[in-house]
Amino acid sequence: MQRMLDDETMSEATLPQDAARKSLATWRSRHHEASEQQPVVVIEPRPETFLARMRALWRYRAFYNFLFKEITMRRARGTLLGFWWLILRPLIPAASLIFAFGAVTQVDTQSKIPYPVFFLSAYIPFHLFQSSMRYLPRSLNWSRTLMRRTYFPRLLVPLAGFGLPLIEAGALSAAFVIVVFLTWWRGQPFPLHLGWQTLLLIPSVLMAMAFALAFGLVFSIVALFFRDVIFSLRFFTMITLLMTPVVYPVTFIPDAYRWVLYVINPMAQVVLVSRWALTGEGVFEPAYALLSCVVVLLALFAGVVFFLRAEVHLGDQM
Repeated sequence: MQRMLDDETMSEATLPQDAARKSLATWRSRHHEASEQQPVVVIEPRPETFLARMRALWRYRAFYNFLFKEITMRRARGTLLGFWWLILRPLIPAASLIFAFGAVTQVDTQSKIPYPVFFLSAYIPFHLFQSSMRYLPRSLNWSRTLMRRTYFPRLLVPLAGFGLPLIEAGALSAAFVIVVFLTWWRGQPFPLHLGWQTLLLIPSVLMAMAFALAFGLVFSIVALFFRDVIFSLRFFTMITLLMTPVVYPVTFIPDAYRWVLYVINPMAQVVLVSRWALTGEGVFEPAYALLSCVVVLLALFAGVVFFLRAEVHLGDQM
């Protein structure tokens, strides 16, 4: 008797399961028939032109402010000094180089201006390039979480990476003004030679930013696949510093090899124009300056084209 009751209980328990299986099978068959009858629509993105992407940058200009603050303050979070660390970061290596080459080595600048003024007048645009080369390739890695959640032109991320370099360049500029007035206060001649040539400082700074952006756009994509690029950029910037007449005058380079330096390294002409625009020291060579400008513009165009073409594959690495 107990066995019969158990069999009836098991059969009643299996009834709902059988009914669920039959209803699921019926739904699958009907869904399969409906899917075979209806046409399949494939939605593909419309190819965007270069001008359309540039207009998208303007439409998302408000979002750029958010990215600018987010990437800029990333390096200050979790530190004891906070924002002041962003100010001290460029001053420490600048003071070390001035002490090493100005006080210990005593490099002959072949000019009447003090070495700190000679050095900082060229180091400010070079440090802008150097700092941008460190931060721009990391900008996409820093914004991975944000890019997974929302859409915006990815080109805004490397452009927002200029926040930290601009802050550091501002700190160096303030230190440069202090050094100039301390030199003048001690009774030495005013070390700056301001005039119409000072306006050339603007294109000099823009060239440094454009050249850094050209490399930053390419390395930011490559760094998503190969992290070694981020670690090797520090050595690249150190080698560039030695190849650029920042800590020494350009007269140290023989005339036979000077044109090679200008062609390979456009930053050499950038720092020379910056030093000449502020102090009047050196010689302004328009032909070499124009050549460096052409090289920078070609590198920037190639970097932008490479980034826009690789932008469609960023989703695989986010």
